[in-house]
Amino acid sequence: MILPVLQWVQNVGVFSDLRSSAYVYSVILALHLSAISLFAGMILVTDLRLLGWTLNRYPIAGVVDRLRVLKRIGFILAASCGFLLFCSKAEEYFYNPFFRMKLILFALVALHALVFRGSVYNRALELDLAPRVPTRAKVAAWLSLAIWIGILIAGRAIGYVPGRSGMHYL
Repeated sequence: MILPVLQWVQNVGVFSDLRSSAYVYSVILALHLSAISLFAGMILVTDLRLLGWTLNRYPIAGVVDRLRVLKRIGFILAASCGFLLFCSKAEEYFYNPFFRMKLILFALVALHALVFRGSVYNRALELDLAPRVPTRAKVAAWLSLAIWIGILIAGRAIGYVPGRSGMHYL
């Protein structure tokens, strides 16, 4: 039921043109990877600060608040480019087990946000006032790192699974 919809999506003119353009597809892929680097870097710094491994002379709230805008920019750009890349090869991604793994991990990111956003990330000032970083914040950081590393690995592995045509799409 979903496969016919995905086939239709990838054959929409703009996505078909994107798939067949070596230059535009490559530029969007490069932007996607650059945005992921920005986004992942901001997450890494935030989580490492929560764990007390870096930027210890700066308050947690300052790190979280200052990186929030860059995280959002990186996320929006990565998600937008990822959407375009997906739509241009939707059927191939449908069959790719690493893409499915990446989607499952994104669901875990959403669950992580539901559990920890209100109690950790939006209360960073309270973390600074505590004598030690609470265990909940450290658990949030560890889980975030694990999930995002999984997403990066799955995303990179997508390119090593041959498409239905037998071609690799790196």
